[in-house]
Amino acid sequence: MALTELVHSDDDRLPTKALVIVAHPDDIDFGVAGTVATFTDHGVEVVYALVTSGQAGEPDDLTPAELTEIRQAEQTAAAKVVGVTEIHWLGFPDGAIVADLELRKALSRVIRIVKPDLVITHTPERNWDRIYAAHPDHLATGEAVTAAVYPDARNGHSFPELLAEGHAPHAVPRLWLMAGTDNTVHVDISASIERKIEALLQHHSQNDGRAEALPDLIREWSATSAADAGIGAEAVEGFRLVRTE
Repeated sequence: MALTELVHSDDDRLPTKALVIVAHPDDIDFGVAGTVATFTDHGVEVVYALVTSGQAGEPDDLTPAELTEIRQAEQTAAAKVVGVTEIHWLGFPDGAIVADLELRKALSRVIRIVKPDLVITHTPERNWDRIYAAHPDHLATGEAVTAAVYPDARNGHSFPELLAEGHAPHAVPRLWLMAGTDNTVHVDISASIERKIEALLQHHSQNDGRAEALPDLIREWSATSAADAGIGAEAVEGFRLVRTE
């Protein structure tokens, strides 16, 4: 099936290169791994950027340095399942992300390096019906990414030190927000949902304790999204489109 038949939106432009930016390892796999697999299966290049390395996660008896090593390895393995090999680790503190100028500059740098025509990230708006998706790190990341997409990364006067580093401005024409409300893009992931689940299960430190229940939970969530989308699919991931042109 062609990609145009799997991405349901009133926007007729599909990406050739997408950059997914999230707060923590496994955020991608919960929110967008089915779409990533669908993209890469159809020749779209996908790159990841993670603001933190999940060093404040579980298990509690590991040091932040040990968790960083483990969770980066898990995310690298998960990325390979869905066809992604390029990952940028930004190194900000887990549990303490702030949408400040330092983060906006780091995000603008990676956008200028990757030069995507689509960025996917967390919604910066709190969803009271899905409080787990509204982690403060997610909201701060979504806010900072939105500011980096418009106006920072495209504005040569923003962070002139990036120009000195050789990073020319880059304008991203489309932003997709995940885990929010009022989705306007629906991606049919019926053919890739098992790879989404496989990618999630690579995060052993976070998911081994629920590995038996997680696959059915992901299938249930995806089926609910499909029913809400009404596009005749068995499994769907949804996003809100923001045009920045």
